[in-house]
Amino acid sequence: MSMTGGQTYYDGLIAQGYPADQALGYTQQYYPGFTPAAAAQESMPLPAPIPSQPLIQPQATPQPQVMLQPMAQAIPVQQQIVYPALGGVASVAVAPIAQKKPILTWVAIGCITIAVLLALVGQFGNSWQVQNDESIENGAGQVSLGLSNMKVDCTGVAQEQSCIQLAYVLLADDMDNAASVSPPSDSIVKGPVENYCENTYSLTISLAGDNQELRNQAGDDRENCLSNDAAGGVTGITVWIAMLGLLSSAVMLTVSSIGKELPASAQRYGRTSSFIGG
Repeated sequence: MSMTGGQTYYDGLIAQGYPADQALGYTQQYYPGFTPAAAAQESMPLPAPIPSQPLIQPQATPQPQVMLQPMAQAIPVQQQIVYPALGGVASVAVAPIAQKKPILTWVAIGCITIAVLLALVGQFGNSWQVQNDESIENGAGQVSLGLSNMKVDCTGVAQEQSCIQLAYVLLADDMDNAASVSPPSDSIVKGPVENYCENTYSLTISLAGDNQELRNQAGDDRENCLSNDAAGGVTGITVWIAMLGLLSSAVMLTVSSIGKELPASAQRYGRTSSFIGG
């Protein structure tokens, strides 16, 4: 057993680059009388390695440090043979856990999708402000304001055709041209809020004549109307940015959930887009 261990130790030193005489001297200090297997097969006399010990003795001071280094290196060699197998088993055990798709991820994607749909409704729907039924009773139709557009619904109004004609003129890009043509038959008329502000002001000024008070009131109403239109435009841009952020977050979450690798900076951009979308 001791000779077999000596041969293993000797082979380990040779593999680490030690000269044969130094490897033999170090081995014989732990295994006295050890002879390399190659030397035994060639029937070479054994006394030759033994006198080499006195030659190495003057180096006895550095030898313990050098001997500790082979021993310290010999042990990790055995550990390196064992740990890769353990590491392989650990990776196999962890892989299924990492591949699990948490249900909360899909819930987050669903919430983001709903938020995008609601943002689209708010962007294109004319339902930010809705007048009450008194306007219908007065023959003006039901007015619904969006961010930058408005809708006049003349359905149910007694003078439906007159309501359509007035709404068509006030929401037209060219009020004079719209007044000279026949309005559409649809009872719902849509147009930009800015056109309504400018056309209402022009119509009021033409009817006011020299009434300065009425003209001043028309100017104030125009400014308030255009202010609301500008605020709606800013809100519309903000909603667009929020939708882009939400869509980016949804795409990143979906790609991550199906197991695809994202770029290194995707997490940082994902947090930024989620913050903007929120």
